[in-house]
Amino acid sequence: MTVIQLDNLYEHFGCASKEELYQKVATDDVSVRSLVDFLDFSKGEMNSGEKGISSPQDFIEFAMKNKMPTEDEMVSVFSSTKNEPLHLSRYSIHDQIGLKKVLKEGLNAGGVSMFYLSNSSIPNGKEAEMDNYFKTFGIEVLDGFCFDEFNNTITSIKERLPYHLDKYVSSNLAEGNSITYDLQNDINTYQGFDEFTSYFAHQEIVGSHVMNDNAKLKRSLKVGYQYDWQESFGVIACDSDGKVVSVNELFKGSPNASVVDKKVFTKELLSREDVSKVAVFHNHPSGRPEPSLEDMNVTKGLKEVSEKLDIQLLDHFIVGKRNVFQLQRNILNM
Repeated sequence: MTVIQLDNLYEHFGCASKEELYQKVATDDVSVRSLVDFLDFSKGEMNSGEKGISSPQDFIEFAMKNKMPTEDEMVSVFSSTKNEPLHLSRYSIHDQIGLKKVLKEGLNAGGVSMFYLSNSSIPNGKEAEMDNYFKTFGIEVLDGFCFDEFNNTITSIKERLPYHLDKYVSSNLAEGNSITYDLQNDINTYQGFDEFTSYFAHQEIVGSHVMNDNAKLKRSLKVGYQYDWQESFGVIACDSDGKVVSVNELFKGSPNASVVDKKVFTKELLSREDVSKVAVFHNHPSGRPEPSLEDMNVTKGLKEVSEKLDIQLLDHFIVGKRNVFQLQRNILNM
């Protein structure tokens, strides 16, 4: 079994707990300045600007922006649930340590599937070996491609069809360039990062006014959940004035779904006597915050539950990497 060891976020900053680290961040302690900078960076727009890959031609257009693999080299392109490129890595097929690093980087970037591009000089069977390696960790390999320098073609493994590159405009980038987000010293790869960022978000939101401090609430949710590779669903509970009294995460799901149990939601609403209004939130690991039909149906069901308890459901926030979408403001007449 392969185990990828991650550094510990709290140890890195000389803290024993999320509470201690939060205090240092809240007071802008010089020892955690790099983390403070990263959290500020995370509040901004982080869209990669890449469209989803839905055909071999899409992949080739994307691949032409990067240096083609050399002999014994492969390129892996990790993608979101919507096949949007999130991270590109190149590595030698003989470098097992480098392969683990590639896997780690792809997962940390939010990859759930991938494409690969190999050089035609790679021995027979090596592509299948790489394919199986990533599948072991639950990464779906959507297609593989082979670059033939002599014929100037890229062939789709799935289609077995060569595409001549003279039909595509090359805009090669410098060697080693990747289209991952600027993750500033890989802080988001540390063990405990997800725990701390969600805790940070909760602490920042409690005491705010859910409507008057709307921008702050969305920025905090973005910091807390935009990097999470699983869907997380939570409740923001408010008093009669709209002041947030608690933030609780109720469910964890897969990279593209979470199950919202009405019984658990109801129990949360009844857990405090001072709750008169609530908002709910969840994240989209794909990075795109636009709501699905299921998101809208779930929201309507939760609205019905809330009304029967004389509690107002204010909104449903959907967290992405670019921004935070509000169902109430944009779609639903709640």
